Amino acid sequence: MDVIRRHKVARPSLFGLEYAAFCEANRDAYLRYALVRIEDPAEARRCVDAVFDALETSWIAVLASECPAARVWRDLRAETDHRMIGAAGRRGKFHAVLRDDQADIMLLHRHLRLSVDHAASLMGLAAHDARALLRGAERALSSPLNH
Repeated sequence: MDVIRRHKVARPSLFGLEYAAFCEANRDAYLRYALVRIEDPAEARRCVDAVFDALETSWIAVLASECPAARVWRDLRAETDHRMIGAAGRRGKFHAVLRDDQADIMLLHRHLRLSVDHAASLMGLAAHDARALLRGAERALSSPLNH
């Protein structure tokens, strides 16, 4: 009796191409964001790699979410925050005085000089919502309480 050996054939994961395209399209901006917040290039790379590694295992669920970009952005912010805990409680210029979403849009648009549309896309926001966040952040930063 011949024993038939079944070899597991490597198949690309479902939506693997879309996952790879998402990572390629966003890696640079994510890395720039993490680097500004963490201030350590190696740790910023590890941060973004950790987000993408976790994303790979949950990609189909993320795609089924209301806004995949927003979900991944929240994960990136949380991972960045987690990696900053050991940095003597440093929150960063914008994150120290603004809500997280306002601080992120300010960092992306004002500091990294991304267009509002690009920053909004990264964060999973409509451009008009990003503009509203910017206006609110600018008002908060110009408030006498923040000087």
